[in-house]
Amino acid sequence: MDDRRVKVREIASAVGISNERVHNILHQHLDMTKLSARWVPRLLTFD
Repeated sequence: MDDRRVKVREIASAVGISNERVHNILHQHLDMTKLSARWVPRLLTFD
């Protein structure tokens, strides 16, 4: 995969679920956050 950027709506369309559900899965279950137009794993801090 040369271009790893993908839109939430493209994932939703491919899987057949809503955009909101895809966003929820990425953010809540996979701990991903959108940073500069790219989904990246959320950094853990020891605060």
